[in-house]
Amino acid sequence: MEVNQRFDKIRKILILRIDGIGDVLNSTPAISALHKTYPKAKITVIVKPHGAEILYRNLDIDEIIVYDPNNQHKGLIDKINFFKKLRSGGYDTAVVLNNSSMSNFMAYVSGAKIRAGRRSEPKRFSHTLTHWVSNKDPKGTKHEVDRNLDIVRLLNIDNNASDLVLNLSEDEKADADDFLRLNKNDGSCLMGIHPGGSSFDKLWSPENFAEIADRLIDEFNARVILFTGPGEENLAQNILTKVKNPLIFASGIKLRQFSALVERCSLFVCNDSGPMHIASALKVPTVAIFGPTDYVRWRPRNENAVVVRKDMDCWPCSAHKCKRSYECTKILPVSQIWKAIVELTSKAFMC
Repeated sequence: MEVNQRFDKIRKILILRIDGIGDVLNSTPAISALHKTYPKAKITVIVKPHGAEILYRNLDIDEIIVYDPNNQHKGLIDKINFFKKLRSGGYDTAVVLNNSSMSNFMAYVSGAKIRAGRRSEPKRFSHTLTHWVSNKDPKGTKHEVDRNLDIVRLLNIDNNASDLVLNLSEDEKADADDFLRLNKNDGSCLMGIHPGGSSFDKLWSPENFAEIADRLIDEFNARVILFTGPGEENLAQNILTKVKNPLIFASGIKLRQFSALVERCSLFVCNDSGPMHIASALKVPTVAIFGPTDYVRWRPRNENAVVVRKDMDCWPCSAHKCKRSYECTKILPVSQIWKAIVELTSKAFMC
């Protein structure tokens, strides 16, 4: 839908991005573009708790509202009270950056006269949007950052920011240094691995991650930090029992401490995951292992990042209906990842 008018009266913008870490980070360029185009407008963002941690200290945002459907806003009464508070916010513009029925409904409930997003079926309430783009971008054609910018372009933004935004304080960086000192990092080159991900189909084998960790230590004289998140403890223990060399183990830490430690790494090896996008935002050289996910849409937005994947005739696919046992992820050889590491470190090595 073409929009030719100038939205000079925009004063309060509500942005809805109620989904994962990577989704939130890939929205930050669109948020930056809105802030630069409408510098006098107050920008409020609704996110889940982990999204609030990611956006903390983001100077393009005036207010963060946490929506927690699993705890604080689980019940019907809690949701109704949340919607009432939302309605009282006085927003004139709502921007839906994740294509969900709940976000479309929140935009409508907010009372904003301008409601921009993606129109698609069968997503309920998408018909309530006043300005929209189609949700029919074919797989393998467009990055998520650009998909988000497509939406805010409906509001005539005059800035095409592309960098992800994740701001860390000096205190957070100092805490990361303290963690490393306590874990006997002797100043050697620090490299990180994260073997987790949001679903089974994205996970490269722990045996392979263990082999990569040992090779990084043996061939680069590096200290390797093993990162794990909630629910990934067994995966980490599996790796720890297989490596020959000692690793620094970062488990049970908060998301921003996680981010500050990732920033200290000269190389980050990971699956397609939220931490991959954290490394991308912090411009850490990254080797990202992709399976059936749309790598064009979700690849790390970082010039010092390499995507490693197995090119198969069944891609693009619907991963959860895989009939080939996730072959693209599960049999990706160590040699292919190691080749990418060597090539990347030859041009972006910062130890």
